[in-house]
Amino acid sequence: MTVSRTSRAARASGLALALALAALPALAQSSGQPLRLFPLPGQDERPPTAAPQPSQSPSPGTLPGSATDRTAPAAPSQTGPLQGTPLQSPPLQTDGTPSLRVPMPVPVSSNMLPAPTLDSLGTAGQGFGQDIWNGTPRAVAQRLLESLPEMPGSLTLHSVQRRLLISPALLPPPAAEEGPEGTVLTIRAQALREMGALDDLSALLDNLPRSAQSEGLSRLSLETHLLRGQDDQACAIARNVGGTYGSAFWRRAQIVCDALARESGRVDLGMTVLREMRVPEDRAFNRLIDAVMGHTVVLDSLPAPTALHLALLKTANMPVPADAVAGAPPAVLAALAKSDYPAAEISIAAAERGLALGIVPAERLAALYKAYPATPAQLAGAIAAAEKKSDIASRAHLFRLASEESVPLARTEAIAAALRIAQDSGDYAATARLYAGLIAGMQPTGEMIWFAEPAAHALYAAGKAEEARPWLLAIRDRGRFDEMAATAWLRLWPLARLAGDDTATVWENTALEASLNALIAARPNEGPARATLLTALLDASGEPVPSTLWRGWLDGPYSQATALPSPTLWFALDSAGQEGRTGETLALALVAAGSESLEQVDTVPLRRIVQALRQAGQPEAARQLALEAAIAHGF
Repeated sequence: MTVSRTSRAARASGLALALALAALPALAQSSGQPLRLFPLPGQDERPPTAAPQPSQSPSPGTLPGSATDRTAPAAPSQTGPLQGTPLQSPPLQTDGTPSLRVPMPVPVSSNMLPAPTLDSLGTAGQGFGQDIWNGTPRAVAQRLLESLPEMPGSLTLHSVQRRLLISPALLPPPAAEEGPEGTVLTIRAQALREMGALDDLSALLDNLPRSAQSEGLSRLSLETHLLRGQDDQACAIARNVGGTYGSAFWRRAQIVCDALARESGRVDLGMTVLREMRVPEDRAFNRLIDAVMGHTVVLDSLPAPTALHLALLKTANMPVPADAVAGAPPAVLAALAKSDYPAAEISIAAAERGLALGIVPAERLAALYKAYPATPAQLAGAIAAAEKKSDIASRAHLFRLASEESVPLARTEAIAAALRIAQDSGDYAATARLYAGLIAGMQPTGEMIWFAEPAAHALYAAGKAEEARPWLLAIRDRGRFDEMAATAWLRLWPLARLAGDDTATVWENTALEASLNALIAARPNEGPARATLLTALLDASGEPVPSTLWRGWLDGPYSQATALPSPTLWFALDSAGQEGRTGETLALALVAAGSESLEQVDTVPLRRIVQALRQAGQPEAARQLALEAAIAHGF
């Protein structure tokens, strides 16, 4: 099963309606009779209750038997209709009179989770566990997985979505209209490919039993092998199952494998069959086949590269066209960044874009930069050249200068220049992650105290709160007698609190007030709105923000135009979060966030999404998202 970009958008648009309709079956009796609000004359007024769930541990802080306590005794046999336990009579007090205390009824989850199946395959130890969909109907879980954004606009949410997709989570067996077993697995695998998570996708597909292959899973396996440079495994799939399926993709895959084996007769026959299918022509594919078979070919453009294209380019030893990086989907982009055969400029361009998306590690881009050629004169003038024009060469030379400079002060100047240039170009977060390793290896000595604030800020942006602590402490100590350091401390204190650093900072209402006052004074026109955003993020992260703080910003304006997800989505998120349905809560939060970058998400949605992560038992991810959002909004 292949989920296209268009069909995924269409499913997302219908998600709100599906969530509203999913609850309707619970309003009908199992016998098909209408629901009666009152019993008929002569009937027992005590309706039977549903059978309880198997025992689960209650959520922390939940009273046994409360509305959110999901603890229940073992379920009875499922061979017959579910029979409820009648309500207990009020217990007697010591004097024999009935007590007014009535035992609370035990709530019932909406489904019983079965044994592991094909759809529950996952990567052990890296996801969210087997029971995350407990209480969620299979149809709702499937619709939510189909509606996940192709590429979340946040690195934190990218990680959350990746973990959700690789979780070995149990689901009820599919109904006839929900597709065969394996449908959900295919949706998850397709989503991993769209995100560019090649390693996770490969690990998931490697666990498939041979009997579980479908056309969608077979295609994903073949493409993943090609993108990872495993041509033999890919061609084994093409030979074994390619003839079973009739689409143009499988004909092209068989032609590629025949070309790699230099089987010219089979290639000619395959191309003839492909033409007779009257499918849209792929000129780049045709030229690359000719190149592999020994013909002289020029390919100067490849705006939409695929796994088949990359395999042919590598075999033909042809350069990757420059426009391939801009149009490459994430999975192909990751392959270009991690492969050694493209030219240095192509690999670097792919790694830069991949680092920004969160699919290429900073270490890979650092290695490519270090291998980029530079003369001593180019390194000496790297800062000036990068400030004049930021391109691949200047960025690589600047990183080499920072990496190779032995004088600490000169190194800090190079790093500070790189961060400043990235701030102006909109690439700050990725650049901070690139230079975080260099910064973490330095110490905040006296001569470098001027660099303490940009160093700490970059480390927070890279998600390295512990490494930021020495720089933060240096600023705090100097702030006792240095006004500039004291101001820097007020700017960094909220970020340290969002990161959960209780070692270098403690929560103080006076510190919060001082930070917000400095924030408002620095930008009077935008100050109140920015103070509201920062306070909302602190509150959503679990910080004890005073409930009366908002009164100071009630001067208006009282309305603003902003884009919000469907109200049904918010109501569903509230319900799932309050009732402890982990997978549903995480998926709804991801759908609500969408693919927008965090600086485009408004205060109210951001606060609710951060809260949802905490409700789903992910407080560290909640803090990291809040910190990422604060930095994206310019804090």
